[in-house]
Amino acid sequence: MVPPHDILNKFPETADIETASDDYAGRFAGAVGAWMLKIQEAAVLDLLRDHPGVTILDVGGGHGQLAVPLCREKYPVTVVGSAEACRRRIAALVDTGKCRFQVANVLKLPFADRSFDTVLCFRLVTHCARWEELIGELCRVAARAVIVDYPTSQSLNCAAPRLFGAKKKLEGNTRAFRLFRHDEIIGAFARHSFVPGRRRGQFVLPMVMHRRLRCRPLSAAGEGLLRWVGLVRRWGSPVILELRRREPAAFELNQPVCAIPAGTRVLVTGATGFTGALLTRKLARAGLEVHAIARASSSLEALLDLPIRWHRGNVFDEAVVAEAAQGVEYIFHVAAAYREAKHADAMYHKVHVLSTQLLARAASRNPEFKRFVHVSTVGVHGHIANPPADELYSMHPGDIYQQTKAEAEMWLRDFAQKKSLPYTVIRPTAIYGPGDTRLLKFFRMASRRTLFLLGHGQCLYHLIHVDDLTNIIILAATHAAAQDEIFICGNAECVTLDQMARIVAGELGNRFRLVRLPALPFFLAADVCEWVCRALGVEPPIHRRRLAFFTKDRSFNTRKLREKLGYQARYSNEEGLIQTARWYCDQGWLKRRS
Repeated sequence: MVPPHDILNKFPETADIETASDDYAGRFAGAVGAWMLKIQEAAVLDLLRDHPGVTILDVGGGHGQLAVPLCREKYPVTVVGSAEACRRRIAALVDTGKCRFQVANVLKLPFADRSFDTVLCFRLVTHCARWEELIGELCRVAARAVIVDYPTSQSLNCAAPRLFGAKKKLEGNTRAFRLFRHDEIIGAFARHSFVPGRRRGQFVLPMVMHRRLRCRPLSAAGEGLLRWVGLVRRWGSPVILELRRREPAAFELNQPVCAIPAGTRVLVTGATGFTGALLTRKLARAGLEVHAIARASSSLEALLDLPIRWHRGNVFDEAVVAEAAQGVEYIFHVAAAYREAKHADAMYHKVHVLSTQLLARAASRNPEFKRFVHVSTVGVHGHIANPPADELYSMHPGDIYQQTKAEAEMWLRDFAQKKSLPYTVIRPTAIYGPGDTRLLKFFRMASRRTLFLLGHGQCLYHLIHVDDLTNIIILAATHAAAQDEIFICGNAECVTLDQMARIVAGELGNRFRLVRLPALPFFLAADVCEWVCRALGVEPPIHRRRLAFFTKDRSFNTRKLREKLGYQARYSNEEGLIQTARWYCDQGWLKRRS
C-alpha cells in the first residue's frame, strides 16, 4: 500500500480515501444509516431512469454507496479512487466483473474527453480544496451528464460552520467541509457548458440530528412530512444535482441575408447568452470580424469554433468598452442582467444604463460608425391594460429590470438625437426556442395531469422564436427604414397560457385538467417569501414577477415590423412550441407519455 504521505504528494485531493474507510462506513451503520443511503440511492436512480444502460464513472466512489445499487441495476460502472485502499469496500463487485476500479488522480483523470455517458461524484466536492478543478475534470470526461452532491448554505446547514466544534464532539470522525450556494456550483459547471437539470434535496434537518436520534421511524416520518409540504425540495441538503452538457440548438440554423459587407468589424455584448450566442454565430458565419465582450466567468466553449475576438470584463467597465468598440461600425447591444434576488438595484443600472452610455459614446467618436442596435424589452410597457399595444404605448415598467431597460432606451434616444448617432431599438416579446430554459418550468407544468393557473384572466402572452429574433436584429442593422426607429418584435398573433399548455401537452401525449386558483393569496405569500429571502440573501422560490407571468396580459401589435421591415416570422407559435418541447425531451428534461 502506498504510504499516506506519498499519496498526498502524488494525488493532491484524496478525500475519497477516508470516505472508503471502515470508520466512514460506520457513519451509515444501522437502520438510520441504511435509510439515509436509501434516500440517496432512490434519487440517483430516479435521475438515471430515462437513460438505462448508460456508462457511468463514479469518481471517489470507493465507499460503495452508489456502485452497489448501480451494478444491481446493470449499469456499466467504473470507479476511480485515489489509492488502492479505495478498492476494498467494492472488491466483491470488482472481482466478479460487475464493475471496474482504477487508481487515479481525481484532478487529472486518465480518460479521454467524453469517455463516459454520465459521471457521478459524491462525498468529494465538499472536501476538495481545488473543487473547481475537480468539476472541470468531471465535465471533461462526461459525454451527457454529471451528477454531484454538495451541502448547501441555503438550508439549515448555514449554521454548520458555527456549530462544527459541537458536531465534531458528537460524531468524533467529522471532517471539515465546505458549504456551497447553488449558484456557485451551477456557475462552475456553466464555465464548462453544463446546465442544471433536476435537483433533489435530501434532508431538511441536519444529518447529525438523525444519527443522534437513532430512530428511523421518527426520522422518516419527520422528513416525510417536510417533504410533503415542499420544504425538502426547497431547503434540503445535501443536494443531489444533475447537470447536462449544453449542446448546440437542435434546429436548422437559418442564415439570413446580411447586408453588412464581409470583413466589417462589429461588436456584440451578451454574446454568451441565449440570444447573443445565436446572433454572434450568424454574424461570424456572414464573414464579419466579430468582437464580443464577455465576463471573466462566462463560458466561451459554445462559440470556440468561431473566429471571435473576445474582450473579457464587464460591459460597464469603461476600459473594456473602449478597447472592444475601437474601430467597430456596428454595435449589437444584447447584454442584460438576469432578474435575481442576489443582484442589487445598482447592478441593473450598470448593466443596462451605464453600459449603453459607454457604448454609445464610444460609437459617437467613430466617424465610420453605421448603426447601434439596442435590444430592450417589451417589459418597458408593463401590464397592457388595453391590448394589443404598439411601440407608442405608454411605458409603465414594473420592476427594477424593466425600469433600467426603459431608462437606457430613453437615454439612448436623447443622446442619439444630439449626436446624430444612427440607432434602432428592438423590443422583443418572450424569447424562446431550443437552448432556452426560462420556459422549461411552464412546459413541465403542461406535462402533468393537472395544470394550475392563477386568476381568471386570458393571460395573453406574445412569443418570438430566437431564430426569428436574431434575423430581425441583423436586418435592422442595415435596413434604411429601421434607422432611429423602435420595433416590437413578436409573432403576428399572441397566445394564451392555456393555449400554450395545450400545444405542449399535445406534443407530449398528455391531457391535463385545468384548475384556476385565486391569485391574491399567492401574491401575498410571494411578498412575504421575497422579503424573507432577500434578508437571507437567497433567491426566493416565488415572487411577484414570477406570478405576474400567470396574471398579466402581454399582447402586442407587431404590424410595424412587417410593414416597415417586411419581415415575416419563420416560426408560428405552434411550430416553435412543438420544436422546443422536442428539444427539451432530447435533453431529458421532459418525457413523453407512452
